[in-house]
Amino acid sequence: MKIITTKNSLLLSVFVCISVTGFSQIQGSVKDALNQPIPFANVLLMNANDSSVVSGVMASEEGTYSITEFKPGTYLIGVSLIGYKPAWSSLFEIKSTNDHIHEQAIIVEPDVHQIKDVNVVAKKPIYELKMDRMVVNVENSITSSGNTALEILEKSPGVLVDRQNSNISMAGKGGVQVIINGKQNRIPIEAVMQMLDGMNADNVKRIELITTPPAKYDAEGNAGIINIVLQKSEDFGTNGTFSLGAGMANREKMNASLNLNHHVEKFNFYGMYNVNFNNQKSSILTYRSLLEDNNSVESYGKSVRSALILYQNIRMGFDYTLSSKTTLSVLTNGYIRDFEMDAYNNINYFTEGVETSLSRLENTELNKWIHGMGNINLNHRFHEEEILDFNIDYLNYYNDNPSDFTLENYDGLGEFIDGEDIGITKTTPIDILVGAVDYSNRKNEKLKWELGFKETLTWFTNDVAVQYFRDGQWEYDPELTNKSWLNENITAFYGSVNWQMTEKTGVTAGLRYEYLNSVLDTQEEKAVVDLHYGKLFPTFYTSHKLNENNTIQFSYSKRIDRPTFNELAPFVTFVTPETFVAGNENLLPAMSDIFRVDYQLKSYILSLSYTTTKNSISRFQPVLSEDGDRQYFISKNMDKSENFSAVLALPITVTEWWKMQNNISWVWQRLATDYEGIAIKYKQNYYNISSNQSFTISTQFSAEVSGFYRSKSLAGIFEQKPLGRLDLGVQWRSKSQNSRLNLNLSDVFKTQLIKREAHIPELQIDNYYELDFEPRVLRLTFTHNFGNKAIKMRKRNTASEEEQKRVTN
Repeated sequence: MKIITTKNSLLLSVFVCISVTGFSQIQGSVKDALNQPIPFANVLLMNANDSSVVSGVMASEEGTYSITEFKPGTYLIGVSLIGYKPAWSSLFEIKSTNDHIHEQAIIVEPDVHQIKDVNVVAKKPIYELKMDRMVVNVENSITSSGNTALEILEKSPGVLVDRQNSNISMAGKGGVQVIINGKQNRIPIEAVMQMLDGMNADNVKRIELITTPPAKYDAEGNAGIINIVLQKSEDFGTNGTFSLGAGMANREKMNASLNLNHHVEKFNFYGMYNVNFNNQKSSILTYRSLLEDNNSVESYGKSVRSALILYQNIRMGFDYTLSSKTTLSVLTNGYIRDFEMDAYNNINYFTEGVETSLSRLENTELNKWIHGMGNINLNHRFHEEEILDFNIDYLNYYNDNPSDFTLENYDGLGEFIDGEDIGITKTTPIDILVGAVDYSNRKNEKLKWELGFKETLTWFTNDVAVQYFRDGQWEYDPELTNKSWLNENITAFYGSVNWQMTEKTGVTAGLRYEYLNSVLDTQEEKAVVDLHYGKLFPTFYTSHKLNENNTIQFSYSKRIDRPTFNELAPFVTFVTPETFVAGNENLLPAMSDIFRVDYQLKSYILSLSYTTTKNSISRFQPVLSEDGDRQYFISKNMDKSENFSAVLALPITVTEWWKMQNNISWVWQRLATDYEGIAIKYKQNYYNISSNQSFTISTQFSAEVSGFYRSKSLAGIFEQKPLGRLDLGVQWRSKSQNSRLNLNLSDVFKTQLIKREAHIPELQIDNYYELDFEPRVLRLTFTHNFGNKAIKMRKRNTASEEEQKRVTN
């Protein structure tokens, strides 16, 4: 609890400083004729003698302003905003630098000749390749409507989502950190996947694929960070959005969401609820071959799964303006995910090509995730460019995952041999407490620096039991039954400096230090995992503008990929009678050095990146038990891996009504490791081509065609087969632009099937599997915006806008 004591001391210090510090200022507000505040107006302090501008600020969301930079003299205030007539205050005099002036509200009137019911929408392209990240503007994608956030990630350039193994990779590298609204924390990737698979894409504003994160972010994630930015209304007054959607694949899908936002003078409330129902049918094909007594033994498996998935998420919060410079924000968030599955599995066994036996396995599985979170944020602006930001978060996750199996064994002629019942229970509560302090200060136009501190405390319990019903009673399997506890804390400090050396050249340098204490105990053994280490993580960027159309940038960063809690916990999950998914307490963190060069010519960008990683973590890798009877799929360290990638962004405007964004990436991979005593080396090249074509048919109708193709690639010792996807969509908008109807078809040719194979004869590894998670879906979605939408207000970027703290890896 040390972090709480430290944080309380810091909070007290800030409040004392705020209360006792004296400075001269001019305060006031901007309102309309109905006495309602007008946010984001331009407020100018002008000299009364010649009307020259002395200083200027922008009014807050509550319509208030505060001006602190001026000398004694006679002044007046001028206010301007698109859609309103200019307005001025009366003259007033500042006699000394200690004067504190409270101006009456300046009243502005609508300019009906300038603007009437204006709704100006500047539509961004679907994909924007910036210097340090790829931005996917989900809100502008017709084919994204009605999808989930996980489905949007699946078709994002360079991103590979492995649903079966709960893994996300980017640019050919695993260890991706998923964050929400710029906030992050470590919990199992399984929880991340469950959340994203239930989140409606209509609630997502954009997805940022950040390949070289700055020092402010945790050093976690070798491949970088995926930042999912949720929708938040920037309109003043009371407004919101609701959507209703339905889809059909093999079975039905339904989703609905409601977003509300309400601004009063000092109080801003926002809330969101969404529900997603998925009646899903999926299938998994598996193959395994090995030698027994010099005979070739093969098994072919097919699993047909029917699942009912119901996901509900609620998010509520408020911002309260304590003063013109201090804002208090409170956020609560929670979700419940119910998963019920029935699966029918057939495994056929062959010896030298002759079928010798058959196993039929029926199983039912329940998988319930419950999550609750609370966040308190205090943001204080000493000046416009000097900000102190406090955050404290508490998160709780609870996972209950029981499953029951009925196994029947038959001989090669189909005669019943024997059978048994298997019961598995798994409960996993996780508690996380996070405290963070961030300070930033722009000293002048050329120099800005940032400092920060973060403490993360985690408690984790994993209780797994496997039982067999034999001779009229249940018997525990001691090898597969285990209970473990993990206690972990990560302390981090960071600092960064941004220096604009010349008009054309800028440099950003940062250094982050993280110290980890992690101890994992089991019922049988204490300190199975006992890690205590500190690491420095430098980052460096430099950008040089050659001329108006040409810019070049270089960056370097060091990153770490720590094993997730479930990867370390010595649990075992039953798949087939001889196949299991297990944890690996011997996993080490992976360390990466990342070098990147970017060149931009107008709107075209070429990015080159090289990454070398020690102890890279590959998920779902096969190993055999000591007696060779069982095969386990675990996460394993690979001694050394290298990755070189090139990405080319080619936006093209064919006509006024036809625009396209093309992204081409090429990745070279090399892997060298000692795999269970066998030295293996792999090299692989693959490429990814993605394209988005948008068509403006009329002022109310538009269409979109998007797709990608990815050639074969590496996934640890597995070779990933080529896959691709083509999506089609049309959209109708009402004349008021407040309503829209989307019809889209995803994966038209059903080519987004995951197929992988691995061959290491020396280790009896000869595996193949194919996953079909029903990617082809026809969806219809209706969305309506309501409330005060007459004038779109300008967005203000503040630290308090990133208050949400949600599930991350």
